[in-house]
Amino acid sequence: MLAVVKEGPGPGFALRDVPKPEPKPGWVRVRVRAVGICGTDIPIFEGVRKVPYPLIPGHEFAGEIDALGPGVHGWREGDRVAVGLVIGCGECPACRRGEESRCERITEIGIHINGAFAEYVLAPAKVLYALPAHLSYADGASVDPLASSYRGIRRLALQPSDDVAIFGLGPIGLYALQAVRAHGVRRVIAITPRPGLRADLARALGADAVLAAEDCADLVEGVRAANDGHLPSVVIEAAGKPAVVADVVRVAAIGARILLLGIFHQPATFEPAQVIRKELAVFGSFCYNWDDFAASLDLLARGLVQTAPVITHRLPLSQMGEALAAIHRREAVKVILEP
Repeated sequence: MLAVVKEGPGPGFALRDVPKPEPKPGWVRVRVRAVGICGTDIPIFEGVRKVPYPLIPGHEFAGEIDALGPGVHGWREGDRVAVGLVIGCGECPACRRGEESRCERITEIGIHINGAFAEYVLAPAKVLYALPAHLSYADGASVDPLASSYRGIRRLALQPSDDVAIFGLGPIGLYALQAVRAHGVRRVIAITPRPGLRADLARALGADAVLAAEDCADLVEGVRAANDGHLPSVVIEAAGKPAVVADVVRVAAIGARILLLGIFHQPATFEPAQVIRKELAVFGSFCYNWDDFAASLDLLARGLVQTAPVITHRLPLSQMGEALAAIHRREAVKVILEP
């Protein structure tokens, strides 16, 4: 089968013909029909994030069950599935509470074990979700980034009176915007470094105001002006950029809740005195658990979140190089590969 393989440290990848994997007990083999390129995949390809080598990355995917391993019940070959990447050990206190993302021995498909930048991938039956017939495989591959944002948003206990500012308008930020809108908050302000495609998408997906940081002489005053003279009660960081963190803290209202969704690969600095003096509550959110993924799939099934505007490119798996180039040129928001 064709697969995209990261073979060792340093930048780059290779397209390889590798053996089709055989499912072990409790696992299934999924024929990949759609797989998204995540921001987490980029540092893997660039050699910034350490992973076991060789590795087939890719964790945002959907497809159909191709083969059942021994002991798998309740599924059949040909079933359409969306697949979660989080595999908890099932034994630690976090797993016993249903918090697989806090597992002490967490395993992630496409990061710790071979993933879905391939024609076929293995997954344990316990991370499969039935993909409704009216949703596409691209929709199914989009549940992962939605769930990654929705987990943190659920923890914020949003209220109708909340004003929400979102930094970063990549897929996580745009899905967070839609999930926040589904909660019925008062206002959503989207913040991006510069005008362009992502700003336009944010407006189309329901942002009440979109600010380009490079156009704001004073970002705090720009946010205040967009929010009836007040700073927002909730600030979501979805950029994963160290330089953004200080601004996230600065624009938050006194007593605000801050949610950090981005994955950072470099240290970030900010003034902790502001967290203390403004009595800010800071939440970190990593991956998702079973309920988060199921709830996110339900949002898609009910039409409360749209994937089509976010998916700007669809390419065959063999054009991974072209896909990454489009991402680096900022021409793409979400790329879906179709093996």
